Amino acid sequence: MKLFDDFDAVKFTEENLLFIAKNGYLYYIYNPKYECWNKHRNAGNDSITVANYVDVPKEELIAAMQGKFPEKETDFMRLCHPSQLWIRDMLDLLKEDYESYMADYSIYHSVQELLSESDICYRSFLKIQDLFNHAIASKLNNEQVLIQVKELCLVILGRDIFKKEIGIVDGHDCSSYFWIRPVRIFDSKYIYDIDDVAEMQGVEISIEEDDVNSYLTPFLFKYFDGELEANKKRVDEYWTDEDGNEKASYVRDFEWNLTHNFYTLESVKEMLDDVRDTIDAFDSERETDLTTKLKEKNNDHLDIELVVDFYHRFIYRMEYMIKVAAEKGYDLISFMGP
Repeated sequence: MKLFDDFDAVKFTEENLLFIAKNGYLYYIYNPKYECWNKHRNAGNDSITVANYVDVPKEELIAAMQGKFPEKETDFMRLCHPSQLWIRDMLDLLKEDYESYMADYSIYHSVQELLSESDICYRSFLKIQDLFNHAIASKLNNEQVLIQVKELCLVILGRDIFKKEIGIVDGHDCSSYFWIRPVRIFDSKYIYDIDDVAEMQGVEISIEEDDVNSYLTPFLFKYFDGELEANKKRVDEYWTDEDGNEKASYVRDFEWNLTHNFYTLESVKEMLDDVRDTIDAFDSERETDLTTKLKEKNNDHLDIELVVDFYHRFIYRMEYMIKVAAEKGYDLISFMGP
């Protein structure tokens, strides 16, 4: 049965299940035996041939939908347990039910951040629903609701995720971030393919490339050693000439995009000593070559308190990374741009 948009409702008669598919991909499943809807765990990725199934009778679908014929996807979401929903599903439901609040960008963004940061996302979703329901009953305005959402974030997460800070992401962020992680080089003539370098993922951090450019490049450029054997092996292009000889062009300098920039553990320790000295220089209003470079790079518009906070957190992460790397036999730290 054709539904709204590109959704279809069909019946899997062998198992007595109802399937809801979009463009031929399975999204929702109804089990009449237990009278329950579930969002498919791999929704949108597992295809079915809709033509091979029988249409669901309209009356049967309405009964499964608790007396309502579905008109939009959120009608199915409402009948699933919240733990099965994705964050974007929750946001769609909140926009639909609390339009006046969710139309406010500040509130929407705060709710989105809370859901994204939550360890048990659906419980936060239920708390947000309670908050909005209370706000409506109390006739709170958007400014009052925003304050309550931020207070809820602090209660649920135990930290202020809206505090202005230069971000450090735990793990691997695939967008415009530098990836910083311990690595080990295999016995390889070239470093060209991903299989040439063993990467330790457990303690990896990611920092936005603009922040790396603004606050870390003076340290990274100072301590980058192009004569380090690992850096000398980095290949930009690799080919075989007409005579069958292997040829390669090499990366010699610090490379910004998708290339390992290797540092020894000892050189990173020295770099962190410079970061500490820079913190002290900022605190004591002492001028150094590095503080001068940082001010020039940021056109003398450095928020010192913000930068110092970032440096403290960066030092903490890197010291831990060095300790774990050494324990696990990784002898290099790689800084790789997006």
